[in-house]
Amino acid sequence: MQSIFSNALSRAIAKHIDLSVTRRETLAWLTLLILQQGTICLWRLAASVASAAQTASVRRRFYRFFQFVRLDGPLAGRVVVDLLGLAGKPWVLAIDRTNWDFGRTTINILMISVVWNGIGIPLIWMLLPTAGNSNTAERSALLDRLRAAFPDLKIAALMGDREFIGDAWMAYLQRENIAFILRLRENQFVLRAGYAALPISTIAQHLKVGDKMIVKGGCRLGRADETLSSPVRLVVTRLASGELLALACSGRARHALARYRQRWTIETMFGNLKSKGFALEATHLTDPRKLTTLLALLAFAVALSVKTGVANARRHPVPIKKHGRRAWSLFALGLHTLRKIFVAASPHQIIDFLVQLLSPKLPIKRLLSLAFR
Repeated sequence: MQSIFSNALSRAIAKHIDLSVTRRETLAWLTLLILQQGTICLWRLAASVASAAQTASVRRRFYRFFQFVRLDGPLAGRVVVDLLGLAGKPWVLAIDRTNWDFGRTTINILMISVVWNGIGIPLIWMLLPTAGNSNTAERSALLDRLRAAFPDLKIAALMGDREFIGDAWMAYLQRENIAFILRLRENQFVLRAGYAALPISTIAQHLKVGDKMIVKGGCRLGRADETLSSPVRLVVTRLASGELLALACSGRARHALARYRQRWTIETMFGNLKSKGFALEATHLTDPRKLTTLLALLAFAVALSVKTGVANARRHPVPIKKHGRRAWSLFALGLHTLRKIFVAASPHQIIDFLVQLLSPKLPIKRLLSLAFR
């Protein structure tokens, strides 16, 4: 089965990533083993390779792969876009950070994900050199890399939480004509025509839980005696916790709240990369170049899992619990389905399934021929 998957994935990535046959085989092995084992620990993965080679030899092969192969975000992003059939469509993007410490080293990843069928998929990333928040130069550089990799890119919206605000950042987005929906802090001052500059908490103090307001006309962020932002639209609602959710957007404010709900997909995606899926935080890799390659493998694994989950959910809808959410996520459904197929399906069934899984199509028809949930 490993050879079947290896051959199929090698052909799929060969169109986008220029690697030798041996390196492509190693990449496919790693992707498959990460899916099967739910870990990125190389010494554990090496023992699961179906090969006559000794485990120590396979382990050294894996180490050499990370030493000599560089898979950056744009390369991996092209494979993901091809797998999900995203070319030519407008993308809803989310930007966020995840970080953890390994010994004295802080690993700080800035990432942009694309929302596909309500799930966040890793698209492009960078390793930040220091701990803490990103800055405008780093964010704009990441977006520039994404747009260079996809010249025909259409961004329906870019969403970010309260870390991703600032006059220079918003000015960059508006200058590049990138639609955005960004959350503001409650103490953010807003200047409206005919009014003094007031914090959002004062402007929306009358809102009760569940109420929302769309501030009329364009607003500028800041005080009159400060450098003001370019005009933005402002929408505010009060959450069940009593906290205000205030959004600055470049487009129609009426749809901003509904669309911003999709920002949470990048938070669940980080969970899928970590404790809920592949234990990213367990890695001992600290070299940014090696970590970037590891993230590319995980992007492939997440995309394949989610694509399988979406196809299976269309075949058998996931039950909805009383709280209104699915009984299990599409990522978990897809990951478990893949593991079942790899173990129980015949070689012929696996080949037929992989033909569609590794193309822009959803493998619904092939799943129908398999008796797996």
